[in-house]
Amino acid sequence: MKPLEGWGIALIKSVRKSLSAKIFLITAVLLAAACSGTFLCIVQIFPFIYSNQLEQNITEKVEILIEEMTEQESVENCYKLLSDFAETEDVSVLLKTESDGVIYSKDTSSYLDGENALANNSNSFPFYLKNGILYILVVHTDMKVVNEMMEVLKSVFPCVLIMILVLSLLCSAFYSLYITRPIIHLSSASKKMAELDFSGKCDVRRRDELGILAGNLNQLSDSLSEALSELNAANEQLKWDMEKEREAERKRMDFFAAASHELKTPLTILKGHLSGMLDEVGGYQDHKKYLNRSLVVTEQMEVLVKELLFISRKETDQRAVHFESADLTEIIRSQLAELTDLMISKQISLDLNMPPQLLCMMDSQLMKRAVRNILVNGIQYSPAGEVIRIEMNECHENIRCSVENTGVHIPESSISQVFDAFYRADHSRNRNSGGTGLGLYIVRGILEEHHAEYQIQNTADGVKFTFCLKKSL
Repeated sequence: MKPLEGWGIALIKSVRKSLSAKIFLITAVLLAAACSGTFLCIVQIFPFIYSNQLEQNITEKVEILIEEMTEQESVENCYKLLSDFAETEDVSVLLKTESDGVIYSKDTSSYLDGENALANNSNSFPFYLKNGILYILVVHTDMKVVNEMMEVLKSVFPCVLIMILVLSLLCSAFYSLYITRPIIHLSSASKKMAELDFSGKCDVRRRDELGILAGNLNQLSDSLSEALSELNAANEQLKWDMEKEREAERKRMDFFAAASHELKTPLTILKGHLSGMLDEVGGYQDHKKYLNRSLVVTEQMEVLVKELLFISRKETDQRAVHFESADLTEIIRSQLAELTDLMISKQISLDLNMPPQLLCMMDSQLMKRAVRNILVNGIQYSPAGEVIRIEMNECHENIRCSVENTGVHIPESSISQVFDAFYRADHSRNRNSGGTGLGLYIVRGILEEHHAEYQIQNTADGVKFTFCLKKSL
């Protein structure tokens, strides 16, 4: 019994997990019960229906017979009518009186052999003849055919039951497949959706509720796929933004660390000068000499602090670049005019190749600072007596400007680093040059905000800085 019990439990579990099995079993049981119940109802109800219908027909015909017999003068004249009626309708008839009993019978063997059996299928009809005598006509309907039919139906019931079971199973199998096949497809598609796989579609071409559900699932799949793609894109953008923010934060930390280091050196020098003068140690007794040196250091610190403040305001303000049409040649001429004294002090000469006017889209204030830093960088790092060459021209829709300072070169390994904050390629002269190490760093930021192309390269005579601005946005 234990193996059978285990098999039964396994079957129940499998049925519980399968919609097809449930529909198949329920449909098969319902069909078998409906068909079997219908057959049994027919077997039970048919005799009564047949008997009632036959009795109604016989009663109507007996009433006609009685009307004919009541017109007869004597009972003997009714015998012929009774005989013809019995043969025509295939029934047994008895004619009797209250006093004499049966006076005529036709085919009464069933009644004589089994009066009770006949009584169960007999009907009595009283009537009077013209002589005034009361007669009773008893009509017996033969139910032999019905009984034989019932026996046949009962005998074939096992075969009918088998046919009912077979047809129920076949119909249930077809019905369960028809109903559950699209549901299985929908279940498979929804399972893929639950696993975030939206490649599959519900291929259910129906116009009923299942077809509507399949269409809704396909629409939901498309919506979820689109939403997931957008979410992934947003996630990637967020990762990129976070990485960019971390990189910017790292650069800010490195920048301020370098700024602190740059400020520490002149502060140390200045502190040394002041301490030496206060203590009147050695040559520090010449206060005027070291006060002048301290003033130079202070001026360098002032320039550095101004550059730091500009960078800080620019990063915290994050204002949009105010583009306008401006003359780049005029900006360069104005900055050269302000730097005339510096060029004279270093005996730097100019070689200009610029048209009278070149208009392009820019932020004038920012571009002035960028041009000034480029010129100051070239002048400060050029030896005395060298040349600054400035060339401008139009190139398609761009304005191309190059500034070359002669007599100096940058190591090729350092070119990619010259735009970094506080980087100086010539460390042996970086303090005496007066540079802060932020000039080209600021230039890079301004040019990138203008979406300009720029580069710095060594030439045969020196170092050339080139940038291109768009004439129109």
